[in-house]
Amino acid sequence: MLIKKYIPKKISEIVGQYAGITKLTNFVQRKSKNAAIIYGEPGVGKTLAVRVYASEIGYELYEIPPSSTRNKSRIMDQLKPATTQPSLLGDKKIILIDELESFSGSSDRGGITALIEIIKNTRYPIIITANDPWNSKYKTLRKYCELIKFNPVEYKSIERYLGKVSQLEKIEVDPIVLKKIAARSQGDVRSALTDLEVLSIQKDKIRNEDIYDLFREREESIFYAVKITLKSFDSKLALSTFSDVKVDSSEYTLWIDQNMYHEYLDPEALREGYINISDSDITRNRISKNQNWSLAYYANVSATAGVQQSKTEVSQTISTYRRPELMLKIFSLAAKRRKAKGISEQMSDKLHTSARSLIRDFYPYFNFIKEKNPKMGKELTKYLES
Repeated sequence: MLIKKYIPKKISEIVGQYAGITKLTNFVQRKSKNAAIIYGEPGVGKTLAVRVYASEIGYELYEIPPSSTRNKSRIMDQLKPATTQPSLLGDKKIILIDELESFSGSSDRGGITALIEIIKNTRYPIIITANDPWNSKYKTLRKYCELIKFNPVEYKSIERYLGKVSQLEKIEVDPIVLKKIAARSQGDVRSALTDLEVLSIQKDKIRNEDIYDLFREREESIFYAVKITLKSFDSKLALSTFSDVKVDSSEYTLWIDQNMYHEYLDPEALREGYINISDSDITRNRISKNQNWSLAYYANVSATAGVQQSKTEVSQTISTYRRPELMLKIFSLAAKRRKAKGISEQMSDKLHTSARSLIRDFYPYFNFIKEKNPKMGKELTKYLES
């Protein structure tokens, strides 16, 4: 596989994360805080950067992989010895905790508290990766950590990288194909590399029409999954089709909500369908609150088979399904507001005001300055992150 073959061996080989890696280097060298949270979307290279950096500078890396049982006792058993006992390389050790989101199982909610105590007393830098560290339950933890953002990689950087890989692999490809793969990857290098590999299978040359077919299949897959849920009674098929789409149940329910009322003309069936959507949402909230990921299966079942079995007959109309544009925008806006709230809480002490006041009075002007005067925006950002 190309992903495994082209795993970076040096920091300089990591695509598009110069600013984030610079901050990572400064954190390890200066040790202004005992811990850092590297955050960003999946596929931007958070965990990879830490592994490659530790290897390149000759540090021992003690890594704790994602787990659904990161409770207080387990954290103390695993982390306390690693953060206090000497390394074989002297002081050259980094502790990597992968995926902050998998902390605190429902059986013991002391995982975050235990982690904070470990951070206070560690001899070695601790680095935590996260997709979204702005959840309110991480508010206290953020105070003890330096925050390092890894942005989605710019598509031009991905395009250049794909071109380099194509040359090394002797893959003949139209330049427009590389541009489209890079643009559609949304900053995920792994996704772009996977697309290139899929397109290159059993082809002498990758042309523009090949990439059209690939993306058309992906676009059609979620419509097909919705159709199976709303137009059939095979629950196993509904679950397997949903799993092939590669979206979570929260996004999938938006698609179902957008299209179900066109199909379920019986009021009782429509009511039962919305009850199952509600059950899926309730289960996801429990997962978010307790970090009990074993419940994810039940959220998926409610969103697919539950909705599917709510009807007693299939509508004979030929339906044209629609994207849930408005709901997806609201969904995205809520995530941005949650992030803004978390940043405001982080900066409230530095700016001597409340997080609410920052959101209301500061950020609109701050965003305006960044847009109209990028140089001043960078200086303000640097001050706030210092």
